[in-house]
Order: sequence, then C-alpha cells, then structure tokens
Amino acid sequence: MNIVPNNQTVEKCLKQRPYYIDFYQREYVWNKETVTVLLDDIFYSFDLAYQEHKGKDITADVIAKYNWYYLNIYITNTIKGKEYVVDGQQRLTTLCLIATRLYHFANEDEEYFENVIDTLKDCIFGKDKYKGNIFWIDNEKRGKVMEHLLDNSKKDYSDTFEYTTEENILNRYKDIDKYLEDKKFATDKDKLKAFILYFLERLVLVELKIEKDDTPMVFEVINDRGVALKPFEILKGKLIGALDKDDTEKYSELWEKSLNKLRGIEDSFFIDYLKGKFIHKRNADIEKAINNEYHRYIFSDNEIANNLGFRKKDESQTKNIKLFIEKNLVYYSELYSKIKKNEYLFLNYNNAINELSGQYQNIIAACEINDLQEQSKVETISKEIDRFYILLQLNGVYDSNDFAELQYNLNQQLPNKTPESYRNVFDSLLKSSIQEVRNISDISSLLEYDKFLLRDYTNMKTRLLRYFFARVEKYICENMGVEMANNVYEISTRTGHKTGYHIEHIFSRNEENKSHFETEEEFETKRNKLGGLLLLYNRDNISSGNEEYKDKLKTYNNGLVWGKTLVDTFYHYTNKKLEDFNLQFKEKTKNEFKPIETFNKEALEYRSTLLYNIVKEIWEID
Repeated sequence: MNIVPNNQTVEKCLKQRPYYIDFYQREYVWNKETVTVLLDDIFYSFDLAYQEHKGKDITADVIAKYNWYYLNIYITNTIKGKEYVVDGQQRLTTLCLIATRLYHFANEDEEYFENVIDTLKDCIFGKDKYKGNIFWIDNEKRGKVMEHLLDNSKKDYSDTFEYTTEENILNRYKDIDKYLEDKKFATDKDKLKAFILYFLERLVLVELKIEKDDTPMVFEVINDRGVALKPFEILKGKLIGALDKDDTEKYSELWEKSLNKLRGIEDSFFIDYLKGKFIHKRNADIEKAINNEYHRYIFSDNEIANNLGFRKKDESQTKNIKLFIEKNLVYYSELYSKIKKNEYLFLNYNNAINELSGQYQNIIAACEINDLQEQSKVETISKEIDRFYILLQLNGVYDSNDFAELQYNLNQQLPNKTPESYRNVFDSLLKSSIQEVRNISDISSLLEYDKFLLRDYTNMKTRLLRYFFARVEKYICENMGVEMANNVYEISTRTGHKTGYHIEHIFSRNEENKSHFETEEEFETKRNKLGGLLLLYNRDNISSGNEEYKDKLKTYNNGLVWGKTLVDTFYHYTNKKLEDFNLQFKEKTKNEFKPIETFNKEALEYRSTLLYNIVKEIWEID
C-alpha cells in the first residue's frame, strides 16, 4: 500500500475538483455545535492576524504573513478516474458551505470583490454545457439542495428531502449564515476581503492519497479506533468494501434504502438480528461482544462468523455478502422498522410498559425471509411474551436473568413453526420454569390458586401492579360495555400526584379493619393481598387515608371500574351488556360481580377468587 501526503489550501482542496462520496462515508451529520466550534477556531486565528496587519493593503505578501491554520487531514482514493472521499467529507462539506456564504457576500459588491468571486465560485460548482451547474462535492445527491442555496438561499426549501444530508446541509448553512452575519462584514468590506483570502489561502488541510484500493483497511483504522462512525457504518464499509467496485453502487443503494427505515436504531437492529438468528443460549461473553462490538465479532473466529461467511478466508465471501444485503438486510430491516414502531397492542405493552425488548429478536428468529405469516407471527409472539411474563410473575418464579435465557431458548424453538403452535412452545417453557424453581415433577395448572394468593403488594413491583390492574380494568370495561377512564399505558405509567395512579389498600390501618383479624400480623399480611388492592387516580388514595370502608366507597364510586364494582350503585344503572356478561362469567367461573357492604376476611376471599378468575380469562389459563 502507498499513501501519498499532500498539503492543500482550501482553494486547492475545493477548486474545480469533483469529489464522489464513497459508500464508506455516512450522511453529512455535523450539528450546529460542531460547525460553530470550527468557525470559532478559524476566526480566533484570523482575528489575531488581522489585528496585527490591520491598515495594510491586502496583498499576497500581507496575506502570506497571516498565521496558517491546520484543518486536519482528508483521505481520497482515485478509481477509474473518479476521486472518492474515504474520510473527511464532513469537514469538506462544511468548508464548501462557508465558501457558498462568502460567495453571496462577494456578489453584493461585485466590483470590489471581482478578484475573488470567480475563485469562490470555482470552489463550489462548475458549468457543464449539457447539465448546467455541477457541484463539486457529491453532485448526484446534493445538487438540488446546493442549487437552492446558490439561487434562493434566503427562501424555504420546498422539495422533499431524499437524504438526511440534504436537510443537514440546509440547516448548517443557516447556522453559518447567521454566524457570519453577526461578524458585521457588511460594514467592513476590507475585513471581509481579508477573511475570504485567509479562508482560501491560509487554511490548510493535508490530503492523503491512497494509490491502491486499500480503503477498507484505512477506513477501519481511522474510524473504528476513534469515535467518528458508529458500528453499523463500519460494518457497511467492511462488507461493501469486500465487493468489486462495479458492485458497490448497487449494494450501497440497497444498504442505504434498508437502513433509512431504521434511523436512530441501526445498531439495535443488527444486535437483535444477530441474537435472534444465532444465539440460542445465554453466554455473557458473547452477549457483551454483540452488544458492544458486533461489527468486529462477526469477522473474528467464532461460530456466528462461520455461519455468516463474511471474512476473506471464507469460501464464497462476496456471494455471502451479496445475498445477505439483497435478502436478509432488505427483508429484516423492513420487518424491524415495523415492529419497533410498537403499533400492535402487545408490542407496545411489552416495550413501553414492561421493557421486554427481547421480543424483537424472537420475532426476527421466527420470521423467514418474505414470510407470508409475518403479521400473525408478530401479533402472536408479542401476545405470548406478555402472557409468559405475567404468568412467571404471578407464579413467583420470574427472574430477569432466567427470562433472558428463556428468550434465547425461544430463538431456537420458534423458527419453522406456525403461529398456531406457539402457545405449546411458551407453555412448555413456562411449565418447565415453574417445575425447576419449585423442584417438582409436575403441576396441575399454569397458575394454581394457592400460588396466586402468595403474590401481593410486598413482592410485586409497583409498575407491574399498575399494569396488572390496568389489564383487569380493560377486561372488565370491554366486557361490560363501559368506557375506560384512561388506556392501559396511561394507567400503568402515570405516577404523578395530580395525574397518576396509585395503589390503594382497601383495608386501611384503623381499628375497625383490624377487628376482622386475629392478630396484627394477620392483618398486615391480608391487607396486602391482590384481592384487597385497587388503583386510585391522583391523590384520591391519600385523601381516603385511613377512612372506614363505608366512607371509602364514595371515593371508589368515582374511580376505576374495578373499584366501582364494590359499590351497590354501580349495579343500579340499566346495562344489558353488564348483566349478560356477569351471567356468562358466573356460569363459567362460579363467580359473579357484586357489591360488598362490609369488607372483611370473607369479602377479601371473594375478591381474591374473583380476581383469580379474571386473570385466568385475561391471560387464557385453562
């Protein structure tokens, strides 16, 4: 490999030099802060020199005495007569935008700035007798937005953005425009002219020309060891860099179209894809490698790398890469973009409320490329994960580490099965988990009543309790034809004193309630049972305080429906759907909804049994 360094002024760097942005390079992403820091540094150096030579004629000799300012390196690679930017397009783009604003300044007084106008123009664009203006940096993608900045920079851009680069170019140009306007150049043309010449002649970059096509290695050394690019961007360079140059445009386009659907979650996609397709058992070292540096791990010596076949030593390396991009990346990026929107009910519950992010890898594992049962699989898996999670919790056998292990197990069990068979897969894992934790050989039910009774306020987290009772509320309202006060997400996640939901103990700590029990210890144990709890909105549970039960009923009557079912007036309204549902529920479970005048041990047992049967209906327990 031969690398040739070459010092360049901004003028030599930009003037009449068409640059193509290689597939390694990400979009133009510099933010306002980064551009401002660059301008601050440039003007700090310029202002010192200008003050030293202020009042002198602006000649080549004088400008040559200004201190030069180093702008870092950029790397190019010439292939088939085209000059590609391997590294440094963020800085080059920003310099071009500064030149564009200076060009507009100069055109405001063409006579005074006649000697620099053409030079500035030549740093931005040239003319083609057939195509018109040709902008020197990545004209194909940036031509429209640069044409707008050239002709209508003060007007809003009306076209639809095709690339992130276009939007960022417009926004950074506005930042540059304001920054330079604040320098009051309009009232000091001499200073403006001096700055233009300083910008063109005293800002220095070092260009490294790579003579051979070793850009993948150079790119990785520059970016992978620093903070310039994210893992998915490095991965793109490694994969497409292994292809023939004639194939890079096609596969770069497929890559960009796929990942444009995943803005902001690109690395999450590759992590979930690799876990879903290749990890079937928990391994802390592999998890860490995938989470932190998957773009390296899949090129090292391991089973996942062997399966992918992306390394130089792998047989059919380029074929494997092409197939991955054409088939796997195209399909699974589209799938991932859909499921990460969490628009389906249980996807949202799992993600936004219970933070069960493993569902995404399970769905990827289950779906084949162009899967005709995709929607059914998405809906079924997310629903089964919700059920699986809740029943583990209600059985008292949930452990976060064990749950991660179970989800890896699902990555192996779900492929090549139909959605109709998923219930058996999940139930088998649930049953095995219960048996293992309890050290028993068999269970009679996936949730036995005596085990349900052991779950209470003391051993279930508050957010889980809110979700649990939100689902109970949804079930009751839907079947009774009553509108929910808030949806499941709001009930589960709102916590503020004024707008949140809080756990209410029906048994307050007062002498009347304690009189129903033999001992203080029994009272404390029983009051925490799920059947003795409900949710109250804002400060209602605080205001009800230690009131006697008969006084609490007034508060419950204005709250959620699960609380209202304690109150006799709830049943006074004519509601045929409520009556029909209560009758059907009683026929099926031997329980019915009814008001409770006195809340004692017998009432608690009734509500616990009622709640248990509601749970069996919601989470479909035979």
